[in-house]
This record gives sequence, C-alpha cells and structure tokens, in this order.
Amino acid sequence: MDHSLSITMELHDLSTQHRAKLFSALSEQQSGDSDWDQVFALMRHGQQVAERADLGDLAEQFAAGQELVIDELKKGGQFYDWELQFMQLGMATGALSAVYDRIAAHYRLLGAFLDELRKNLLLPVLIMLSVVVGLPIMGVLQGTMGLYQAAGNVVLALIPGVLLVCAVPLTLVSYRSGWLPQPLRRAVFHLPGVGNLLARYQTFHFLSHLNLCVAAGFSVTQALKQSARRMPPTPMKSRFLSLYKAVSQGSKLSAALQQSRLIRGVTVPSLEAGATAQDAQLALTRAVYEDCVAQAAFWTRAMPWLLLALLPYVALINAWSL
Repeated sequence: MDHSLSITMELHDLSTQHRAKLFSALSEQQSGDSDWDQVFALMRHGQQVAERADLGDLAEQFAAGQELVIDELKKGGQFYDWELQFMQLGMATGALSAVYDRIAAHYRLLGAFLDELRKNLLLPVLIMLSVVVGLPIMGVLQGTMGLYQAAGNVVLALIPGVLLVCAVPLTLVSYRSGWLPQPLRRAVFHLPGVGNLLARYQTFHFLSHLNLCVAAGFSVTQALKQSARRMPPTPMKSRFLSLYKAVSQGSKLSAALQQSRLIRGVTVPSLEAGATAQDAQLALTRAVYEDCVAQAAFWTRAMPWLLLALLPYVALINAWSL
C-alpha cells in the first residue's frame, strides 16, 4: 500500500468513532499549559486590551492572527466548517482543549444514537419483511397471483422500506458533509419531534460556547455575540443572534432566554444557597444536555417503528394483484 496515500487521506473519510478518538487525542495533546494555549491566550488578551483602548486597527490585527490559523486549517480540508468554528471559539477563549472534548463527546453521542437505532430497528424490519414476503407467497400458494407478479410485488414493497431505513444515516452524512441543500437543511429542523431535538442540541452548544466566553472574561453581550457567530448555519442561528440583540438593547439575559423560548420545557435543578450566576449557567447547560439525551433515547426507540406505517401500502400493492 502506498504510504503517501494513507498520510494524505482527509479526515472527512473517518467514521464517527474515529473522529471521536481523533478529537480526544487532540484534547490530550492540548491539555495543560501548551504552547498553542499560550499563543491564543496572548492573542485574545491583546485584542481585549486594544478594544478597551479604542485601538480598532490593532484589535483587528490580533483577531486576524486567529483567523489566519483557521484559514490554514480550512485549506487542509481536514475539518468540517462547524468544527473549525468551534475550534476558533476555543482559540479565542483559551479553552481549545475543552472544545476538543466537546466535539469528541458529540461524536460519541452520535455513535451511540446510531448504534441504538440499528439495534431497535431489528424487530420492525423482521415484521415488515414477514409481511412483504408473506403476502405474495400466500397469493402464489392460493393461485391468485403468478410467481413473477409476486416477485414484482416484493420489489415494489421493499423500495420505500429501504429508502426509509437508509434515510437517517444518509441524512446525517449528507448534512455533516454539506451535501444537503440549504432548504432541506432548514426543513429538517421543522420535522415533528426530531426538529425539536436538533434545536435543543444546538441550544446546548450555544450555551456551552457562552460558558467558555464568560469564563474567558468576555462581557455578556460580547459573549452572546461570539457564541452566536460560531454556531453552524442552521435556523437556530438567527434565534441566537436575536437573543444577543435583545440583551444588547438592555434586556436581562435570564428574561431574554425565557422570551426566546430556547429553553422551554427544560427543568433546571434548584441551586444551593450562595450559588453564583456562573453556577446557574452551568446548571442550565447540563439540564439542556440531559434533555437532549432523553429525547435522543426516545427517538432511537420510536423511529424504527415508523417503518410499520408502510404496511397499508404493502397490503394495497398485493390487493391490486388479486
């Protein structure tokens, strides 16, 4: 095997499990007082000092230093755009290791979701196949259907079932790789149930961004702005930017969050006496994440049974052949 081919293989070719291991390894290399952490921390500190001193040109130069690193990574074609956006926020906040950990956790969660989906798909598929194959066989045995006609009915019945079974993994791959057109990408967020899960998961990442920015010393409005800017281009991004605008116009963050309905339905645990605003923010982020996990677990159990919605279609095909 040509060794050069293995070296130049793009990271786009890696599976979900491999990408989880990749970002875990990057986090381990990044943890501690690494040179990169110090460089990015100095860039961010210089940008903040220049902004406070109203030295706009100098602040832009410090920000450009971070952009240059991201541009070089983007040229390499080794990371998805949303990963680079997350990494850029990690650079700006001096918490690149934490961002690597979060991306690795994302791929572990996605892998677990797909594994559970495949496992729970077994029984519905068996039921579906027994009906798809069983009805034509009964027609042949009873003499009401020819052999070729029965085979054709099986093929016609299998086509929508195969498409439905492949829909979830194909959608995930095309969405992550950018193949899915923007109108369809937006439409996914309006699907019943699943759309709410995706929106809630985006909110989790936005709140996680916000936590990193606040911990790095950003003002609340600047933290909201940077957190929204570093989110993927989904329908949720405009809602995050609207939250930033509301707070920048004088609204309190807690009130703006409630009015935005981003955390509607999330149960936040009560905090101990003496808890800080940052403690409340972290508790809210954990609650949103736990809600995401609960919704994902529900849909891994429920989605496979949607396959049985095709049973009337299968019955109709065979009824026409009688």
